[in-house]
Amino acid sequence: MLMRAIVALQLAAGIAAAPQTTTEWLRSEAGSVWTSITTDPFVHQLADGTLPNATLARYLVQDHKFVDAFMVLLASMVAHAPTLEDRVPGARFLGLIAGDENSYFLRSFDALGLSEAEINAPPAPVTKRFDALMRSAAASGKLHEMLAVLVVAEWSYLTWGEAAKPVAGLSWLHLEWIDLHRGDYFASVIAYLRGQLDALELTAAQRGEARAAFLEAVACEKAFWEMARNGDGGGEL
Repeated sequence: MLMRAIVALQLAAGIAAAPQTTTEWLRSEAGSVWTSITTDPFVHQLADGTLPNATLARYLVQDHKFVDAFMVLLASMVAHAPTLEDRVPGARFLGLIAGDENSYFLRSFDALGLSEAEINAPPAPVTKRFDALMRSAAASGKLHEMLAVLVVAEWSYLTWGEAAKPVAGLSWLHLEWIDLHRGDYFASVIAYLRGQLDALELTAAQRGEARAAFLEAVACEKAFWEMARNGDGGGEL
């Protein structure tokens, strides 16, 4: 009886609770902005088939502009991972980005009837901002910074992808983009990226660097959704 009472008191006081992981801490630091980037009106319209083609086109054209920077960042993370075992899942995901995801962009541009001029439109300010963040993290040589940016980019998408409820008969343009960001394989990628970051023993300074990179990536995601929906620049540098 006494032991059960002690355990109950520990649970009530939070003493027995598992310690917060690095990625959980980073998500909590983002606060309500994290919620906003995982529940943006864009993703609801994408799933219910009400997203205008012009909005989807603007989003896809701008998103495709930093695929190169994303691949540089992911490849840099793979190169800086500590072991072959740590590299293999990242390398496989890199192949998916270069294959199925890039193919989706190209097919969507054709389906939407975009001209070369529309496809090659200049990057919006937020696109430049996100591109610069990815390349900066890649060039830093700091695995915790690389992972912090990657975790935002992929975990936030898994969150809205898993929550999406596509309507029957949804266009492949909408459904395929949702399907790329949900399911067992994509969930395993996020578990891998989070696991890599959570496994690092970070100094106080490194935690600060990871936090800064994470919050900047969250800010970029928020501004990117706003750019896609509103057609504005998505925030200046």
